[in-house]
Parts: sequence; C-alpha cells; structure tokens
Amino acid sequence: MNETFLTILNKHESDDKRQADTEKLFLAAIENEFANSKEIFDAVKQSNLSVRDFLSERLKEFPIVPIRQSDKFYIKKHTESQIPYFHSHTFYELVYVHRGKCVQHFNDGTELLLTAGKCLLIFPGCVHKIEKCNSYDIILKYVIPLNIFDSTGGNIIDDCARQSKILFENVNETAEFAILKLLQEQSYNNKFKNLLIQSYLTIIFAELTDTKKTDIAIETKLDEYFVENIKTASLADFAAKQGYNSNYIGRLIKNKTGKSFSELFTVYRIARAKQLLIESNFTIEDIAYEIGYSNASGFYKQFFSVVGIKPNEYRNLLK
Repeated sequence: MNETFLTILNKHESDDKRQADTEKLFLAAIENEFANSKEIFDAVKQSNLSVRDFLSERLKEFPIVPIRQSDKFYIKKHTESQIPYFHSHTFYELVYVHRGKCVQHFNDGTELLLTAGKCLLIFPGCVHKIEKCNSYDIILKYVIPLNIFDSTGGNIIDDCARQSKILFENVNETAEFAILKLLQEQSYNNKFKNLLIQSYLTIIFAELTDTKKTDIAIETKLDEYFVENIKTASLADFAAKQGYNSNYIGRLIKNKTGKSFSELFTVYRIARAKQLLIESNFTIEDIAYEIGYSNASGFYKQFFSVVGIKPNEYRNLLK
C-alpha cells in the first residue's frame, strides 16, 4: 500500500525522536553516520562534555568538524528532534523547503534564510549547520552520494559553479513535483527503484538550473503579501502598501522576476492548493474557497492550465 506524504514525514519524526531519546541508538548513529566518529569520541572524552553537548557547541571551540558520510541515496525530513551543529559531509545535500522556513549557518559567519519553494545544494566539504525547525516547517534533505550526483546533477551543473553551495530561489512546477514524488518513490521496494532515483534527480537538476534566479527582496515582500491577502490580493493594493503607484511596482516586479504580479499570484495560489491537496482532506470546493477563487470551476481550469493535470488527479498521485 502506498504511503501518503504526511505518513512518510510523520514516520521520519517518530524515528528520529526514538533515536534522540535512546542514548544507545544516538551513539550508534554517531558511530555509523560520521566518517571521523573515533576522533569525535576521543575529543568528547577530553572535553568532559556529553556527545550531545559537544555537537551543540560552536565550531571554533573544538578542533573536530564532524563529517557525515553515506554511500546510499536517501531523503529525510529535518525533524524537530535534530540538534543544530556545525558539520560537513562526503556527499551532496539538496535541501528543499516545502513549507515554513529553513535557516542555514556557515562557518564563515554567514547565514542563509530559505523560505517555501527554495532549494539549496550543499557541496561536499562545506561546513554548515541548520537551525532547529518547528512543527509547521517541512524541510526535506536529499543525501546524494558522489557517484549518483556525477551521473545526474554532475552532468548538468557547470563546473565553474561548483564552489560550496548553490541557491535555487525559484523551484518550478516540474522540479517540485519530482522532488515530492521522489520522496514517495524511495519508500517503495521494486527493481526499478534505482532507475527512478536517477531519473527524478536528473529532472530535478535540469529544472533547477534552467530556472532564472530572481530578486530576493521583492519576492520576499510578495510572498508575505500573498500569505496575508490570498483572498483579496491585487497589484493596486500591494503597490499602495509599498508606497508606490501600480505602474511602477508592476514594472519593477516584471523586471526583477520576469513575471507579472498576476502570474506570481497564480503561482502562489496553485502552490498553496497543492499543499492543501496533499496535506488535508478538504474538498476541491473548500480548497478553491481557501485560496480565493469564487467558484470551483475557475480553480479547476487554472490548476489544469498550470500543472497539467486536474486537482483530484494530483492528489491521487501523491496519496
């Protein structure tokens, strides 16, 4: 039987909580998941701290940077049980924010805020930590071993772009669908699993690199406005709240994002609709009302025009 989106995420939460609450499991995870676990345990003994306290301390106070390792592809939700700590890894990590926000800190003192619909590709050797999340946040972490990355993203991402991280500010419809579908596919056990992983990752990287980066400031303001005014949003109202006339703010949005206000609003409403289709049992009519459509017919047409399938078909694909 197929696992639903929320069932998979809830299982990640319960598994991590059990591990965090059981000292034996917690220490075993450190030993198995870190390439330099022996050095970590030796440093812990010398510091007179527990392993948890050691990992939670600031990097500059300790000579050991924990290095996570994996030779297998997997996806995990960033759960409420996980503690923030500076680390690097031997694999590539793709972080996608489906809902809420994600704050990443780097050992050079910088930080990066990821809001819903944004993706961050973190390269091997990059030292970073991710802040604790809350129950509202849905942050997905894709662990991609070197050999799998080389045959998917490595064939697409330009070598000159390979530094320590790449921010993808706009995850388009195709990339998002592949990201969420891959989360579900990894729970299946069939002979095509590895092929599906390769195929979806290739689609994800191809779509991410093809998406034009946009201006963060104007998009952040638009995102905040859409959240608060999903049923009544208009260019005139947004412009008034920003202190500009409609013509000016309309041109600014188009120049910075490549899309009009109405196009961005449609993208936001459809994204919200997809969340409700996956995460709730609301009827299609209720979802249409929640995102500001006066009737379900208009919502059906808009959803099909943007996504390419009907709302109920989208729900059935991911449930």
